[in-house]
Amino acid sequence: MSRVRRERCSGAGAENLALNERVRALIESGHDVINFAFGQSPFPVMDEAVEALKKHASRTPYESVRGIRPLREAIVNYHAVRDGLRLDVENMIVGPGSKELIFLLMTIFDGDVILPSPAWVTYKPQAMLAGHEPVIMDLKEADGWRVTADGLKETVLAKCRQKNKLLIFCNPDNPTGAGYSREQLQALVPVVREHNVVVLSDEIYGHLTYSGEHHSLVEVCPENTVLSSGLSK
Repeated sequence: MSRVRRERCSGAGAENLALNERVRALIESGHDVINFAFGQSPFPVMDEAVEALKKHASRTPYESVRGIRPLREAIVNYHAVRDGLRLDVENMIVGPGSKELIFLLMTIFDGDVILPSPAWVTYKPQAMLAGHEPVIMDLKEADGWRVTADGLKETVLAKCRQKNKLLIFCNPDNPTGAGYSREQLQALVPVVREHNVVVLSDEIYGHLTYSGEHHSLVEVCPENTVLSSGLSK
C-alpha cells in the first residue's frame, strides 16, 4: 500500500536530471558527448568565494529565514548596478536555489498558474506538485516564441477560471532563447494589470545574451512582478 498521497503520484521526475545522468554514463563509458542537458557553469568557483566560505565555515547559528541582511543588500546592489533596478531589501528573499523559491511561490499562490509552452521542463511538475492544474498558453513561432499581450489575454479569457493568476515568465527564455525589449515588455503591462496577473519573472539567464542587453519586467511593472535570479549561471 502506498503511503504517498494519490494526487502526488502522477508527477514525473525532472527530465533534465535523467538526461544528464544518461550523458554522464555515456561519457564515463568512453563516448565523446557534448552535454546540453544541464545549464551549469563549467568554470571553477572564484577564489574570493572559496576564501569567504572558508572564513565563515565555523559560523553555525540559525540565521534569518529570508537570508542574512548583508547578502540581501548585496543582491539589491547587484541589480541596481547591472540592471538599473530599485529593489527593496525588505522584499528580498534568499534561498538555496531559485527552483525551490519558484516552487514555494506556486505552493502558496491561490489562483490559476499559467505556463507558456514550450517552457523549461520543471515548471509543470512543480505546479502540479504544488496542487495546481497548470493553464497552458501556446506560444507561436511567428511571435518569436514570445509571450504577447494578445496571447496572454486570449489565454486568460478562454482558460482561466480564478480571480488571481500567476504567469511563469522566463526571460531570456529556456528553451527558446527568446528575449524581450523594453517595448515588448511594456506591451504586456495593460493585460497584466487588467486581469490581475502576478508575473514570476525567471531571469536566471538575464546576463547571458549575445547582445549583452537585458530588460526586466520590473522596469515597467514592478507592482505585479516577482523577480527571480541567481548565481548558478
